[in-house]
Amino acid sequence: MQDDGWPFLLWADTFWAGNTARAGLENGDGAFFEYLNDRREKGFTALLLQTVHGFGDYPDDPEGHANEGGHMLLDRDFGRLNPDYFDYTDRRWAAIFEHGFVIASPLMWWGKTKTCAFNPEQARQLASYLATRYGAFNVIWALSGEYQYVFRDCGWTEGDIDALGAAVQAHNAYRRPVSIHPSGQTRWPEPHGVQSSRPFQQSSWLDHHWLQTGQSVDRMFWIVERAEENRALEPSRPVFCSEAYYERADDPEGAYHSRWQAWTALLSGCAGYGYGAQGLWQFRDESFEEPGKLVPHTVEWREAMRLPGSAQAGLVAKLMQPLKWYRLEPAREALRVDGRPAGKPTAEDLTPPTHAEIAGELHAAYLPRGNGGRHIEIEDDGVFEMEWIDPRTGEKSAPIALTASGGVIALPERPNPEEDWVAILQKAGTGKSDSPQDGAR
Repeated sequence: MQDDGWPFLLWADTFWAGNTARAGLENGDGAFFEYLNDRREKGFTALLLQTVHGFGDYPDDPEGHANEGGHMLLDRDFGRLNPDYFDYTDRRWAAIFEHGFVIASPLMWWGKTKTCAFNPEQARQLASYLATRYGAFNVIWALSGEYQYVFRDCGWTEGDIDALGAAVQAHNAYRRPVSIHPSGQTRWPEPHGVQSSRPFQQSSWLDHHWLQTGQSVDRMFWIVERAEENRALEPSRPVFCSEAYYERADDPEGAYHSRWQAWTALLSGCAGYGYGAQGLWQFRDESFEEPGKLVPHTVEWREAMRLPGSAQAGLVAKLMQPLKWYRLEPAREALRVDGRPAGKPTAEDLTPPTHAEIAGELHAAYLPRGNGGRHIEIEDDGVFEMEWIDPRTGEKSAPIALTASGGVIALPERPNPEEDWVAILQKAGTGKSDSPQDGAR
């Protein structure tokens, strides 16, 4: 919840390496600020940022990545934290706050390396320090990035994770939300062979779920499955789709894949979504000694920042925040395609539409590509005013009056049937909230 009473839509861009020298401050006009201004303009409300970057997810770098103050540890000695490193970390967090963003932060990748830099006790000490130092900022904590790797690589146990969570909560004076970031793989021993934080559902430190659904197009459909799975757990907790398929410069359909995931996540009940781009999350810059991780499909950060999917993913937040998005409930069962109940997307078929509603007030449906010629209906009664929204530009059609017949509303032909579209239907006699307290919870 925001200070003004309006529920916060966690719409994040992935900036894991934001606390590194290559994302430079340079007296207030460096690459760091160029990035912040771009993401604010595009509509993002949060940044996914590792508080400490370059350890576990960079197995060849035992020191982590430096910012302008140097490395976090002096002479690789855990007993000697580098004050200059934290001075520049402070400056980054302050700038992010001043630009209006929330920080969603895995403390670091403790695992995913053959030479673990920190044992569980050291992790608890460092996590307690970070939670104390940065807890006054608008931050959402994740105890670890891709937590399953600490079991495989570092010999940690579930008890070590729970102790880490307890340490963060013990130093969480402002009661910032706490979760944990999972791997996108599903080949882990039970109960951890999932793409979510579900195994910690009953842990006292966890208050919301993070999902990672995988870095390939054939895994995009997991957004629907994992959101549904996590929302069904008791007690109910918010779900954040924190990492999905990153946009890449060599994917000619990258922008479409980005907006498909963003719209699908929100209308599947996620309270937030994390867009990512290969080359930007690691802030890849060849001119630095630590240039950022080189993985397939990587380009340098400025090229990655300009990939079109970022603007199209950001549009979702701009368009949906005025529409009581926080009251939307997934309602696929009310959607019909050619007279039959709408199916779910699969690894082979991303065409099934996604639908959510505010009962008695509003319908929102995302129709992916591949629905040209299909007859789309929504079960309801009454009179509605509808708009088509172009998810590439955010442009809206002229209002269209629709009246339900036989308990269904038939959607009219899309402006371009070969493309994807968003339909917003507002029931007559209802309207957008003009008060942040209306319906807030």
